[in-house]
Amino acid sequence: MYINSLEELLERQKSEIIEIIKYYFEESQKRNEKKWIKSSQVCELLSCSQATLFRLRNDGILPCSIVQGTYYYKISDVDQMMENGKFYCSNLS
Repeated sequence: MYINSLEELLERQKSEIIEIIKYYFEESQKRNEKKWIKSSQVCELLSCSQATLFRLRNDGILPCSIVQGTYYYKISDVDQMMENGKFYCSNLS
């Protein structure tokens, strides 16, 4: 009897933990998809110059939107660009 109630308790806690993790993951995804940053913030994030950001934009490497002369970038696009350009140590030999 004790083992069954313990198993039920653990199963319930496991389900609750999974739901909490799903919730935080989904909320994090929503924030990243809607989060837009300006050019200066991208330059700071990447430690690059405005000229480098201009090249990334013009070469189609980093998508952006322009509103009244100000460029905006999705954080998820910046992350994706970094992932696409990532090299692994085994590939550098």
